[in-house]
Amino acid sequence: MAAPYSFVLRYRATTLLITVATLVGTILLYIYVPKGFFPVQRYGVILGVSEGPQDVSFLSMSQRQQALADIILKDPAVESLSSFIGVDGTNTTLNSGRIQINLKPLAQRKINASDVIRRLQPELAKVDGISLFLQPIQDLTVEDRVSRTQFQYSLEDVDARELAYWTPRFIDKLKSLPELRDVASDQLNQGLVANLVIDRDTASRLGILPADIDNTLYDAFGQRQVSTIFTQLNQYHVVLEVDPQFQQNPDSLKSIYVRSSSGQQVPLSAFTRFEPALPPWR
Repeated sequence: MAAPYSFVLRYRATTLLITVATLVGTILLYIYVPKGFFPVQRYGVILGVSEGPQDVSFLSMSQRQQALADIILKDPAVESLSSFIGVDGTNTTLNSGRIQINLKPLAQRKINASDVIRRLQPELAKVDGISLFLQPIQDLTVEDRVSRTQFQYSLEDVDARELAYWTPRFIDKLKSLPELRDVASDQLNQGLVANLVIDRDTASRLGILPADIDNTLYDAFGQRQVSTIFTQLNQYHVVLEVDPQFQQNPDSLKSIYVRSSSGQQVPLSAFTRFEPALPPWR
């Protein structure tokens, strides 16, 4: 049997053509094959993370999230979706939400999830007061939390004021790079703070303790469970709260009454005042 090199020397032209074809094929594959840390899998599910103003109310956030959902459902590639807002184990703030989009089978929609995202983004950008960051669901990920974008970069600083100063400047620089898009930050330091200042002398004269004020406010605006309704198939928690219309404005505090030690109902406004303020790290 002839040695391999003798075959190469015998068919030098063929060997040279194969070498050139291999080189050209390698270059073409490098150009056209999708590249990345993890290849994007062709699943029919898209995750959307929404972000509204940091001082948004629950009702306003709900309306804006619904506007996003209406636009998504109009896309011919979308089968259904699930929408979530409010604070839970994943959403740590009221101004964030999630939308899970289920696409039709690939044979029906004809395009992959990334193309659906690019088609949806211009229409979603028309909704005022809210942004939606979309990315295909992947099996293999390296992040330990639900994020707005595919890649993350973490900034840390022991000084919260210094971090608040440099983070927006860092974000602006990233947005100026043509290679990047949908740059966002999860730093939340633009919300408003409502301080309820107690006139302790007046409260003491009326026989009202700070704990009484705290319990009354929690009854009105917290999640105090007062009872449980049992049925044959399920059980339901009864949560005490004021009517939702009194939860939208700080002026509603004027309608709150606190029971004094003598049993009388004293209006909260008689011994407290409301002061809006900015977070201490701004």
